[in-house]
Amino acid sequence: MSNCIRTFLSIIIITLILFPSISQAQKAKGTVYFDANQNGQFESDEKGIEGVSVSNGMEVVKTDSKGKYTIDLPPESILFISKPSGYSIPLDEVQLPQFYYRHYPKGTPKVAEWKWPVIEPTGPLPKTIDFPLIEGVVPDSFKAMGFADPQTTRDEELDQMRKDIIDELFGNPYDAKFGLVAGDLVNDNLGLYERHNRLMSLIGIPIWNVPGNHDVNPESPDHEHATETYKSVFGPDYYSFDYGQVHFLALNNVGFLGKGNGYIGHIDEEQMQWIENDLKHVPTDKLIMIITHIPLITYANNRTFPKSTNTDNFKELLQILSRFQYVYGIAGHDTSNSWKVEVNHTHGWHGYPFIAHTLAEVRGSGWGRGPRDERGVRDNIMADGNPNGYYIFYFEGTKVKPRFIPAGGDPTDRLRITLDPLLFHKDSTKQTHPVGLDRGYQQDNTHVVVNFFDGGERDVVMLSLDGQEPVAMQYIERTDPAFTRMYQKYHGTGDRHAEPEISSHIWQYPLPTLAPGVHSVVVTAKDEFGFEDQEAFTFEIMED
Repeated sequence: MSNCIRTFLSIIIITLILFPSISQAQKAKGTVYFDANQNGQFESDEKGIEGVSVSNGMEVVKTDSKGKYTIDLPPESILFISKPSGYSIPLDEVQLPQFYYRHYPKGTPKVAEWKWPVIEPTGPLPKTIDFPLIEGVVPDSFKAMGFADPQTTRDEELDQMRKDIIDELFGNPYDAKFGLVAGDLVNDNLGLYERHNRLMSLIGIPIWNVPGNHDVNPESPDHEHATETYKSVFGPDYYSFDYGQVHFLALNNVGFLGKGNGYIGHIDEEQMQWIENDLKHVPTDKLIMIITHIPLITYANNRTFPKSTNTDNFKELLQILSRFQYVYGIAGHDTSNSWKVEVNHTHGWHGYPFIAHTLAEVRGSGWGRGPRDERGVRDNIMADGNPNGYYIFYFEGTKVKPRFIPAGGDPTDRLRITLDPLLFHKDSTKQTHPVGLDRGYQQDNTHVVVNFFDGGERDVVMLSLDGQEPVAMQYIERTDPAFTRMYQKYHGTGDRHAEPEISSHIWQYPLPTLAPGVHSVVVTAKDEFGFEDQEAFTFEIMED
């Protein structure tokens, strides 16, 4: 036997060992078509669509001139298409895109005692699996919404989410084309998916999701079966689609290590191969927008790289992305801090620098944190002092500008201004205690401190004191003193806040010694994407 034949046989054997389901694969075939009457049935007078990517989760094929495809489809896999630009995907009754077919002839295998419903048997592979698309005009300029970690544990927390987020977004007031949810849809209670989806559907836009570490089946013995309940509701746990000049790459980077062993931030080998295959068909001048749950990279936690808050094979992903000009990534997971990392040559990236953006969360620091307001919704501020909220993404061709909106719906409410230390009143015993509201005696080393919500080190924050020429404030990574005071006020109570942590969006300015009287500062902040906010703050120095 020649060496070439031995090598070929060895490759086949290794492949069957690593991917045993390949030997059981059947040929799936069908047509991706323009559903002219939108009845979900491929009819003889309806036209197939050429050039649509179809995938089995690793391989990617393109439809031919008649919209037809053929691809291997192993059992326990999901067949899906990548929605092309210029078309829409049919939605179900809760606004979830229907772009896939589950092929689980015998259902999810009984490799665990499943706590939540998993995938029911789908039976034999159909003769054809057809995918309808709906034609639609897709401009290069559009808006989308972004949500990180709704993460509710019980119905009462879903009530809070509804009052705090859904009510103000009811009917899509920002005219967004769709929403992206960066994982942790729920908090380990997978039975809440149905109600969660009904509430999110009230926004009135398609919702594209990826799984988080709190969306896994914790009883699973391995990574392969960790998202069986998620897949039974949402379909594939990684996929892609196009809109305008943007290719959206939705990934599952929760590397589940098996029951009782936790997880790491990791993109598994099969998914990484799919990413490479998927991107082969994408023009290099498109914007690649990556959606993951765990950050690709964040500098929270003292600029270390813990495996549970960063993606450990991020550099491998960068290699696959290296031929693209424009990239932007969003993630959630880190309940302590929203953070923007500019990915550049220091990370082994030699293309145009891009932002890896860890979003502020829908849940803030958790629906059980902070005192309740008059609605019964908790003040669940994140540990960096950032309020909970959501995002509007403004797309212009291959450019994207994210804008954080605090829960409450005011996009200009992004500044919290305070004095540190506060003004104090001196009593006869020479002790000090606060008096009034920002009224008292000036302390040594007093600073004006600004938290520019969801800001970052490349933003510019200016301060005008008593009408003088504006000066630049100093960027500093520190805790938010205003939030620290909130934490101290409620510490040890049922309304306690999360413990303060270092923030990536704090600026400060040292106050000179001021004369008694009323003083003012006007703070103007401009983020790296061009969004500006301005707010005034007054305080009063008392006379001795």
